Amino acid sequence: MKFEASVEYLYGLGNEVTTMKLGLDAVVSLLDALGRPDRKLVSIHVAGTNGKGSTCAFLACILQRAGLRVGLYTSPHLMSPVERIKINGQSVSEDDFGRLITQARDAVERLLASGRLPGRPTFFEHLTAAAFSHFDEQGLDVVIAEVGLGGRLDATNVLAPAAAVITNIGEDHREWLGPTLAHIAREKAGIIKPGAPVYIADTQPEEARRVLEQVAAEKGIAPAWVAPLSVVRRDATGRPWVSFDERLPSLRGREAALALRGAHQAQNAALAALVAQDHLRGRGFDEPAIGQAISLGLAETDWPGRLQWLDGAPPVLLDGAHNPQGAQALARFLEAECNRRPVTAVFATLRDKPAVALMSPLAKVVDRLILTEVAGQSRTTPRDQLEVMALGYWLPSSVTQMPDAAAALAWARQATPPEGLIVVFGSIYLVGEVLGLLRDSAA
Repeated sequence: MKFEASVEYLYGLGNEVTTMKLGLDAVVSLLDALGRPDRKLVSIHVAGTNGKGSTCAFLACILQRAGLRVGLYTSPHLMSPVERIKINGQSVSEDDFGRLITQARDAVERLLASGRLPGRPTFFEHLTAAAFSHFDEQGLDVVIAEVGLGGRLDATNVLAPAAAVITNIGEDHREWLGPTLAHIAREKAGIIKPGAPVYIADTQPEEARRVLEQVAAEKGIAPAWVAPLSVVRRDATGRPWVSFDERLPSLRGREAALALRGAHQAQNAALAALVAQDHLRGRGFDEPAIGQAISLGLAETDWPGRLQWLDGAPPVLLDGAHNPQGAQALARFLEAECNRRPVTAVFATLRDKPAVALMSPLAKVVDRLILTEVAGQSRTTPRDQLEVMALGYWLPSSVTQMPDAAAALAWARQATPPEGLIVVFGSIYLVGEVLGLLRDSAA
């Protein structure tokens, strides 16, 4: 299949979330038919509710700066599914993407015809098999794989990783992972494997911490609880500078800028730095080389759509905050780390997301709220419904509806003075759409 046909095939499998089937049987059968590429990979597996994508991006960049050939598998994408499969920061080509999906589809057809599959694998299962096949073909040094959802029954959990990483856990996807934080934490802890070290964000809620400790003990693992790096200052756009301590001997006493904004990135950076340090030591790298890779990697990481600052008059801040913890982190950034005022926010979300819990943390820092809908998503929350919720926190004169992202962005630019800030948040799909509009207008 050509690229366009492969994308059409994937989307024809159904919505990635609503048609999701947690479990490993289908992906294992598919990978068996493809020669089990997952078993040939040296991998680092990353789970969590918030920060797992940023941690993956930091980690991949550090290891790349050390000279390794690094595969990165993440989800969701902003504008194109090729973004999910990267080698040394470059997305897989559209030609290779089409070939890989064709290979996976053909294997599925053979399995269905022989009765070895009860049904067609999902969008994410196809894509995971394609990604692991590509990484195996390319003979990489290491692969960083982000869990799609949960951990224990996620398609990526076929990996036998060299290390596991668990970022902050919060209450998201309860309909899939369980009603309480303890249930969710146990699902995330499913990536812990005997014999593989596990690194866990130290900023966990106590309920999640107890579960993670228990599961690690059951697997015979003593987890490394990783505290954040210390933020010592911020630049004019809110980018944090961190200091290194005794945990990173080659960098102790030094400071470095983080490429990603927000004080919460100090936790993700610490996880990535310590995992990378141990991985590189295991490969025989000396301490000065490790320190240089960490410093450069943290300063150069590219992770679009996560507190992404785009200069302009006014500038635009894109953040895919799509759960309450993410919205709270965005609110903290705007209140304490960014001095641009007034703030105009463009917001849309999906029906399975808690819209009130996403909007309400921003009520103190957003002066004008523009409500819109996510294009091409049947699950988008109607903007009339969003307005009813928003009026519990903003005056009617401060809330505007716009039919789509393009109109919302145009209105925000008209309503916001050069010294202000436009923020786009609530859905990664909305952020991707606006990023595409901004790139098209700049071309």
